[in-house]
Amino acid sequence: MQQKFLIFIALIILVAILIGLNAATYVQKEKEPDSELRPNRSTFNIGATGTRALYDLLSETGHRVTRWREPVSKLGKFDENVVSTFVVIGRTRREFTDEEMKQLLDWVSSGGRLVVIDRDPPIELISTTANYSIDVSGGENSMPEIEKETLLYSVDPADQNQMTAETKAARSTQPTVFTSAVNGVQPSKFASTIEIKRLIVEDEDSESGETGPEIQTIEAQEDSLAGNSNGEDLNEGTIRETEENAENSSTPESGSGIGTGETEQAVPSTDVSDHSMTAPVIHLANDKKELLADFPFGAGRVVFLTDPYIVANGGIRIADNVQLAANILGFGRGVIAFDEFHQGYSNNENQVLSYFSGTPLTAIFLQLITIIGLIMFSRSRRFARPLPPNEPNRLSKLEYVSAMAQLQQRTKAYDLAMENIYSDFRRRVSRMVGVDNHTTSREVLSKLIAERTRFGAKEIEELLFKCEDISHGEPTNQREIVRLSGKIREIEAELGLKRRRRKP
Repeated sequence: MQQKFLIFIALIILVAILIGLNAATYVQKEKEPDSELRPNRSTFNIGATGTRALYDLLSETGHRVTRWREPVSKLGKFDENVVSTFVVIGRTRREFTDEEMKQLLDWVSSGGRLVVIDRDPPIELISTTANYSIDVSGGENSMPEIEKETLLYSVDPADQNQMTAETKAARSTQPTVFTSAVNGVQPSKFASTIEIKRLIVEDEDSESGETGPEIQTIEAQEDSLAGNSNGEDLNEGTIRETEENAENSSTPESGSGIGTGETEQAVPSTDVSDHSMTAPVIHLANDKKELLADFPFGAGRVVFLTDPYIVANGGIRIADNVQLAANILGFGRGVIAFDEFHQGYSNNENQVLSYFSGTPLTAIFLQLITIIGLIMFSRSRRFARPLPPNEPNRLSKLEYVSAMAQLQQRTKAYDLAMENIYSDFRRRVSRMVGVDNHTTSREVLSKLIAERTRFGAKEIEELLFKCEDISHGEPTNQREIVRLSGKIREIEAELGLKRRRRKP
């Protein structure tokens, strides 16, 4: 017991030492400030690069918003009661895999609406099923890597002057639901621009019998819009026809309800729902960049905004940025889901470890688990040869007496048996009559016994004499031993010498 107590005390001391070492070596990590170099576009982030203000605004204005923390595969087919608009903002901390992008575009093609707000998004996410290709250029992506890192780290995303220095506001290129009640939108100087290229397929076979697509760039007209009170140059955003000797036809958008004003090359098609007849729509531009476009993908649409600063906490309050954000995300019905899974907030993440992440409690907990595991392992194993189990002692006192009597009977040790019986009888009688067992003679002891019993002194003296002779080695037999033992028991009964069990 003492050994186990010492082990227990040693374990307590060890745990206390571990806790002290963890607490002493723990260095609290300073919270990394928001920067455009490593922005956090999550709706949980209340910093300048976060989008918490946008999420709260939509929620408080009656829109059905949610934070999507499941894999993209959980979207399944389009259902506006589950998700109608899926929003991906900024460079995510968990990259989209090829399979995830395929699953997301499958959801869009079944009728969903994907809103991508990023300066350099995955090119697969801004693709279209129309005869066009979408590309991104300019902005921070056109800078050398070292210069970009230096500039993005040095700029404070909460400082409006630093983020928008020498950048003109953007105006709507045409009246659409996205630009409704929007006079001007202030992007950051890191915004990229949208490049749209039209894919024109040759219908006539060449001499070799081969056909192939030709890619031509659709350039926006760079005429200035009159009537701008700020004197800013705006891009009208209309698309010019690039195929020579083709008849121009104005074709309205099919199924978008967002706006018209695009001119595109007529392509023969037998399917009235063919998206090759639908051109992307540029909604917003300034003097240098096209910032907002939407284009079809299957039965759904993709909306692409090239600057997250417009919807971020640090820039959403500038100009009509908040109105533009509400128009883009609040258009239509159904649930608006912000992608938090790729921002690092998944439902399958261990919430307990995440809560204590960055504190010494995690290391202390793991060390305690290790110590407990080692104790249990050591208690369940032996580190020496196995020992035989201890056999319990099943012999009681009566069994011992019985075994000794049987042994004496088999060896015919009658003298030893008589010696045990007579010695015990004489000791008990002497104590009863008040004499010394060793110095009192047989005659005196016999008279004292006779005075207390119906037996005569002569008879008792002869009994004692015979017992002493047998104890000293006189030959005898079993019958005589039984007779003498019976006589002794009768005298004990007369004297009232009863055997009693001693109390423990």
